[in-house]
Amino acid sequence: MNENGKVYPMFTISRETTDSNVEKHRKKSSLTDKVCTFTGETTLHGIRYVGNRSIWAVRRLIWCVLVFIALASLVIILKESLDNYRSYPVATKISIAHYDEIAFPAVSFCNYNQFRQSQLTDEEFEFISAIYSGELANYSTTNDWNITELYLRASHSIDDLLTNCTWMSFEDCRPENFTTHFVDFGVCYTFKTTRNVTHAGVSSSLFLQININDTDHTGHEQGIKGIKMLIHPSDERPLIKSFGFSVSPGFHTEIALKGAQTKSLPHPYSSNCTEKGLQYTGTYTKALCIEECRFDYVVEKCGCKLSNTMGDAPDCTVLQSIDCGFNAYDRFVSDRNVSCDCPVACDQLTYQPRTSSTLWPDPAMIQLFENNYGYTKEYVRENILQVGISFDDLDMTVVELVPSYSVTQLFSELGGNMGLICGMSLITIVELLDFLIVLILQRLMKKTTKTHTIDQSK
Repeated sequence: MNENGKVYPMFTISRETTDSNVEKHRKKSSLTDKVCTFTGETTLHGIRYVGNRSIWAVRRLIWCVLVFIALASLVIILKESLDNYRSYPVATKISIAHYDEIAFPAVSFCNYNQFRQSQLTDEEFEFISAIYSGELANYSTTNDWNITELYLRASHSIDDLLTNCTWMSFEDCRPENFTTHFVDFGVCYTFKTTRNVTHAGVSSSLFLQININDTDHTGHEQGIKGIKMLIHPSDERPLIKSFGFSVSPGFHTEIALKGAQTKSLPHPYSSNCTEKGLQYTGTYTKALCIEECRFDYVVEKCGCKLSNTMGDAPDCTVLQSIDCGFNAYDRFVSDRNVSCDCPVACDQLTYQPRTSSTLWPDPAMIQLFENNYGYTKEYVRENILQVGISFDDLDMTVVELVPSYSVTQLFSELGGNMGLICGMSLITIVELLDFLIVLILQRLMKKTTKTHTIDQSK
C-alpha cells in the first residue's frame, strides 16, 4: 500500500511468461496426444492399454509393467539368438555320392632297405652302417659328399624292385610308368594313371610284385624289412614316412580302397578352413603345410635344408646334416615355440585302405620261381611280396560341414519370439520408426517456421 492508500501486488506476471507456459503446456499435451494415438494404433499387443486415458490409472500401470516385462524378456531372448548365430555353429552332413567311374589314386612305395651295399664304397658302407647302429661316425672325410647323388646311386632302382606289374587285370605296367621321388623316406616310386576305373573289385586293380632284394642291404629303417606304401591323390606330394603303411615279404596283401571327401567351412566357422596355396607344392593339405613349416624350421636352425626336403636353401653337407639337420627335423614336433599357420583344407580327398594278408607263395608258385629265376623257397619268402590294390566300390563318402544356424533360421526365431511374447512383427518396428521420424520432422519444421517468423518480425 502506498501513501495514497492504493494496494500493489507483491509480484507481477508478465504476459510473455504466461504465453510461454501456455505454449509449453500445449506442446506437452500435443506430444502426449500423439503418443497416446500411436499406442492405440500400433500392432504391439498390450501397449494400447497404457496410452488409453479412458481406463483406470491402476489398470494402465499394470499394463505398463506387463509390457515392460514382455519387452525385457524379448530383448534377453533376442540377445541369446544373436549370440548363438554369432558363434557360427556347424552340423556334420554325411552323404554317399555314387559315380559311374572314379579316378584311380597314386600309389607310392619305398624300400625299407634304402641302400644297396654293392653300390657303395667301403667308406660309404661303414659310414651308413654306423649311422644305422647309432654309433658316432667319423664324418671328417665325408663332408664333401653329395647326399642326393648318394641316395639316387645306391638306392634300389625300380627296374630291380618291380618283378611284375599288371593294371586293370590285363595291361602290363613297366618301370617307365613309375615316377621317382626323393622324399621323407628316401628314394620312392609312384604309379600314376589318367584312366578312370569303371568297375570295383580285383578286375580293375593294380597288381604289384616287388622284390626288396634284402640280400644286398646295409641295414633297415627301424630294423623293419619290407616296403612302406602310401595311397594318395595324384597331385599330392607323398609323405610316406609320416602316413604310409607297411607291407611284408612272404605275403599276398589285398588293399580295398574307399574314397572319402571332406568339405569344411572357412572363417568365421570353427573349422576355419583355407584354400591357400603352399610355398613348395601346389595342392594344399594340413599335413603338407606342417611339413613345409618343418622344412623352414630346419633352415632357420641350421641355415640349410636336408637333401630330401623342398625349399630354396642350399642342401646341408654331411657335417651339417648330422650335427644339426637330422636333430632339428626330429625336434620340430616337440618344440613348443613352433607356430605353424596350417588350418584344414576346405576340400580334401583321401583314400581309406582296408588291408588283408595271406601267406604267399604256395609250393607251386615257389617251384615256378625256382624254374624261371633260380630263387629258392627261402629267398622268395624273405624277399618277394605281392600287393593288389582296388576299389571296394565306386561310391564316395562325403563328409560336409554345413552351417547349422543360418540367417533365415535367425530371422525365423526372432520373428517367432517377437510374435509369441509381444505380438510384434517387422511391421511393428516399421510403425515405431515411422512415428519417430514423422515426429522429429514435424518438430524440425515447426522450429524452422518459428525462426523464420521471428526473423521477419525483426
